[in-house]
Amino acid sequence: MRDLPTYYYHTHFHEFMKFVTGPCASLLDTDDLAFIEHFNALDKDSQCLIVRFINRKSIFIKPDSYDYSEIDDIQHRLHTLFEANWFIDVEVKHAHALVEHLTKDDIVGLLNELNELSEDTIKFTKSSPKATLIELLLASATNEEICDTSIAKSYWQGNFERPIQYFLYLYFGNFRSKLNQFSMRDLGVMRTRKEQAQVMARFTDIHSAKSSFNMHFMLHETRSDLCAFGNSAEQQLAKELFIKTKLNSLPKAIGSRAIEIELRLRFLLASELLSSDPHLALRLLSNIASPEAQEKWAREAYKHGHQDAVEQALEAMIEAPLSEDLLAFAEDFLARKYHKKRTSALTDMLRVNAKTIAIDEIHKGAVERGVVSFYEQSTAQAFRTENELWRALFGLYFWREIYELDGLGLSNEFEHVPSSLKTNEFYALAKEEIDQRLASTTSKKVLFQQLSQSAASHYGKANIVFRWRKNILERLNILIKYSELEAILSLLKAMAEDWRNLSDGFPDIMVLENGKLRFEEIKSEGDQLRRNQLLSIQKLQSLGFCVLITNVVWTFDPMQTYVVVDIETTGGRAQHHRITEIGMVKIEGGKELARWQSLINPQRRIPANITQLTGIDNQMVADAPLFADVADDIEAFTESCVFVAHNVNFDYGFIKAEFERLERRFRRPKLCTVREMRKWYKGISSYSLANLTKHFNIEMERHHRALSDAVAASELLALINEKRGAVK
Repeated sequence: MRDLPTYYYHTHFHEFMKFVTGPCASLLDTDDLAFIEHFNALDKDSQCLIVRFINRKSIFIKPDSYDYSEIDDIQHRLHTLFEANWFIDVEVKHAHALVEHLTKDDIVGLLNELNELSEDTIKFTKSSPKATLIELLLASATNEEICDTSIAKSYWQGNFERPIQYFLYLYFGNFRSKLNQFSMRDLGVMRTRKEQAQVMARFTDIHSAKSSFNMHFMLHETRSDLCAFGNSAEQQLAKELFIKTKLNSLPKAIGSRAIEIELRLRFLLASELLSSDPHLALRLLSNIASPEAQEKWAREAYKHGHQDAVEQALEAMIEAPLSEDLLAFAEDFLARKYHKKRTSALTDMLRVNAKTIAIDEIHKGAVERGVVSFYEQSTAQAFRTENELWRALFGLYFWREIYELDGLGLSNEFEHVPSSLKTNEFYALAKEEIDQRLASTTSKKVLFQQLSQSAASHYGKANIVFRWRKNILERLNILIKYSELEAILSLLKAMAEDWRNLSDGFPDIMVLENGKLRFEEIKSEGDQLRRNQLLSIQKLQSLGFCVLITNVVWTFDPMQTYVVVDIETTGGRAQHHRITEIGMVKIEGGKELARWQSLINPQRRIPANITQLTGIDNQMVADAPLFADVADDIEAFTESCVFVAHNVNFDYGFIKAEFERLERRFRRPKLCTVREMRKWYKGISSYSLANLTKHFNIEMERHHRALSDAVAASELLALINEKRGAVK
């Protein structure tokens, strides 16, 4: 990890302010400019003090405990800044926040001081938890009484929170991010998107910027305020009054972002009002033009007996839905509650487009891979795709529109999600360019060329849309070759129009069989389709893609092919040690098909204690092949097999690590003979390989040699499958 220079906080702050006073200059009002002017007029050490404070989590400081070695005469500078109003005494409205900031000793001291000043004694026990003491203090003293104590007066608060919050909002677009991200970047802890960032303001004018900030701040503040209300009748009445006052005082939102935040704030307040004034809450929800609010209104209004109104509203939602997600809800709710259809959309899908396959129970925990393996043993090709296929299609196709159009893309290097996707305005903001892109794709050949050129230009670049895979174009080529071009382009446009709801939930696997392509959502026992999955699958089906729901039932396949593996190593950790020997036995239908064995040159010395255990010494492996020399043989021998070993994670982990060193992927379904023997043969004193072979009279040529141990483990597998088969 890199070391940071002495004044790195100060340097980072000025880097941050260059963005504020550069691309965001038109978004600053006279108060903002005055703050910047006053800050720049301070000497460097005073600036450092303020910047150090900005980087703290708390808005409070205890001047006497403030100490930074790089700043001279720190106490004098602090008091000078206090006199200049950069710091002030703790405000009454921040008393609760101050109490949360105090140490337990300070809280005890504050309680004692309050008892000295008041005739009413606050009874407490010093040994009580800090949270209990805080609760007692806040219930027993007013904000004014707390701020009047000497302990409270020993603290100050910054008097520049609002402008700094606004500047941070302009830079990061939220209230979570802090300036410490610059330090994390320089230390190499945080990867940024410097090569993609356009360094631009995320707002077009000061009115929309200020409105968005104020509305976002109000939402953030309101959430905190609502959490502060207790459950007593008096507190709930105060909460209701607070909500109604807040609703009546909301300023007009300017700009799309501010309007979206205002809808979220109104939705929050209306939802909180449901318990105390449901009539008003329902009226408020019905007037909020967001999918979440409309769904909430329908559910709550139905509970309160407004069935006729809900039915009419559901019909209207279906006619002109605010989102694909709301459409899916309306159709399903209308079907289930009003029986306008014989079945819901989910039931239709499960009945019409469902199939059931039996998969060996060894694939529990990795059901999708089990289904892929099932198809690979037939004439079909199967690929795990889930969201990655579709997100890669979208990201490669629209890379320029997402990241490179002026005014879109990433505002700065710390931003990961382009604001156009975050706010779900991608199509609205880039409609002309998106439509031109879609019109330019006149054939499947052109589409694949566009994707290939995009991949060649941007391969490896970090992005939030998809992950780079070596086979990404190969799978996209299959999708394009066996699908209708119009269907692919229509889906791309739909994703652009509603990225928020069509960026996930896609089927688990893609299957190519007999020249036809289909997609399957895999569901094992107990799994259910989630709303986002239903939405994405319905969209694919509406465009002509074949999508099935594949229900998996677990079974025992006596003809399953297994490869029983044992390895010897130079030590116990795959990250640091290497393989010295591999032995494998292939089993199918209970019969041995083949064996494979080889010493491996570990390219390091074998410790004496390992040689004593295994009998394998440095001389024996000196002329043995490297793992790289036999990797192809191992991959071929284990292909389409269940990987079996005694304590399987050890052997599997070492082999997987060796493949990773070669930048190759190794993945097989696993079965552990230790775990399965414990399950099917209970009560044995030890489940070590040596003890089990002795217990079941299994002959071993030599313990701790790979092939001998693998053969012994294959005998255990036979005993396990005998039990499994009997249960079936």
